[in-house]
This record gives sequence, structure tokens and C-alpha cells, in this order.
Amino acid sequence: MEYVYGAKDFDTAVEIGNYPWGFRLRTKVRYWIETTNRGDRFVKCTLNPKTNQWCKPKKSTYDAVMVMTKKVEDDKIFIKPIGISVGWSNPTQVAHFENDIDKTKLSNKQLKQICKCKAVNEMNKNVKWEIKPGKTYNLSDPADLTRMKADANSPEELKRKKEQKDIEEKILGYGNHLYNQCLIKNNLRGK
Repeated sequence: MEYVYGAKDFDTAVEIGNYPWGFRLRTKVRYWIETTNRGDRFVKCTLNPKTNQWCKPKKSTYDAVMVMTKKVEDDKIFIKPIGISVGWSNPTQVAHFENDIDKTKLSNKQLKQICKCKAVNEMNKNVKWEIKPGKTYNLSDPADLTRMKADANSPEELKRKKEQKDIEEKILGYGNHLYNQCLIKNNLRGK
């Protein structure tokens, strides 16, 4: 298996021939990784052999960072993406991804996303949460709906919401601090 870098749009895509179209026809397919401010996504586009027109590209869901892999097996070429996601990839997965790929071939946006993954994982080490029992309401009962609306504006509930907001701001502040440290360490600040 080898990693494929530099395929970032239709023109620089990896093109594979002899791709199946239905049961009998063969065509071409192109693969690339699209990088946006939201992250990376894997894109595939096939050539319609009947019209000789490229079909609309099919795009995957976003990951923080993706890299394509190319594997040859039984004289067939297989292209697939591997990646990491903010909040979903644990520290071990992020470390393996970072060690396996050539970071010098990634864009600054992709390197910043790796920093974001690391910051969220480090931040989550210190976050603990619990679900406490609360009041229950029958949403089909108009009287319960009225009580629910009144309880939402009660002094106790407003105090609880303020405490939650303060906690969220502290967590975000810590996460931003970790992210900025990573950017500075990797010389990505302002790029």
C-alpha cells in the first residue's frame, strides 16, 4: 500500500482505467481529496462511457484530514481514503496517522486540522460529565407544557444555565489554548 498526495481536484486526480460500468461496460474513474475550511472529503468521479461525459462527482462526508491510499491486488488498483476526525479519533489513532503519512506533503489547512484533533483529545482528558435526573413532562398534556415553559424561566433553571455556560466557556478557552500551542509549535500560526 502506498500513500497518494497531491490529488486535490479534478485536474490533479488519480485516474484509473478499466473501471466497471454496469455488467459489461468499462470506463475511467478519478479520485481526489477535496480540502475546505470544514476539513477533507474523498471525491470520486466516473466517465459515462455512453456519452463520454464526466458524471457529477460523488463526495464523502468530512473528516478533519484525509489521505488517499493506493493498493494493487490481483492486477487491480484499489484507491481508498484514510483519515482522522475531530472528537472521534482517539489519541492513538491520531498518533498512528501522523507517523504513517508524510506531513511535508500536507497543506497548512490539513496540518491545522491535525492540531485541532490533538487539542480536542487533550482537552477531553480533563472533561467529565454526568447526566442527572430532572423533571419529566408529558408533551401531550397542555398543562405539562405550560409547567415546562414556566420551569424553563425559573430562577433555579436560569442559574443552572448560567453555570453551564461558564463551564462551556472555560472548556472552549482551554481547547483554544491547546490548539494555539500546537499551531505555534508547528509554525502554523497566521498561515
